[in-house]
Amino acid sequence: MKNLHGGFTLIELIAVIAIIGLLSSLLIPEVSKFQDRARSVACMNNLRQIGVGVLGYVGDNNYEYPVIEPDPQNPVYPPANDSTDPDAGIAKPMLDVLSPYGVTEAVLKCPADLKSPDPYYTKTDPHTSYQWRVTLDSENATAPKYYGGRRGYTVRIVKPSRVTICTDYQNVHSGKMNRLYADGHVSVPN
Repeated sequence: MKNLHGGFTLIELIAVIAIIGLLSSLLIPEVSKFQDRARSVACMNNLRQIGVGVLGYVGDNNYEYPVIEPDPQNPVYPPANDSTDPDAGIAKPMLDVLSPYGVTEAVLKCPADLKSPDPYYTKTDPHTSYQWRVTLDSENATAPKYYGGRRGYTVRIVKPSRVTICTDYQNVHSGKMNRLYADGHVSVPN
C-alpha cells in the first residue's frame, strides 16, 4: 500500500532514531578524547612559552638557570632573613622570575588542571599549574648519580634534553604530566 501523505512511517522514524542514538554513543567518547588532547596541547604551548622565558633568562644571566621556588606555599629554600645560609632568599616564584621574559599569569594556567575537580592552580599563591622541578633522567638533579668512566675517572655527560626543569603539578593529562626540558622541548604524554 502506498503512503498517501509522503511522510515517514512510525517504524522508519524509530529506526532513524535508533541509528542516531547508536552513532552518538560511539562518537561521544571520541569527542571527549579530542577535548582532553586539545587541553594537553594548550598546556604544552604554555610550557614552551615558559621554556622560551627560561632560555631568555639563561642568556641574560651568564648561562645559569634561575632558582625558582618549586612550591611557594611550602618553601623549599630558606627565607631571606635566614642569615646563616648565603643562598637564602634567592628563590622566587616562577612568575616573578620569568615575567620580564614574556611569561604571564595566563601562561601559568594549565587548561586540564582548571577542568580537574580539585585544581591545583587555585591552591598556589601566586597561582600556577606548573612546578619547577629539576630532575635528570627521573632522579633529583640536586644529587645526581655519577656514571663511571675509563681509568677511574667519574664522568657524567649531561645533555639538556635529559634534564626536566618544569612539569605539571598533577597528572591531569590522562594520568600523565607534560614536561619541559632544559633545551626547551616539551614531552608529549602517550
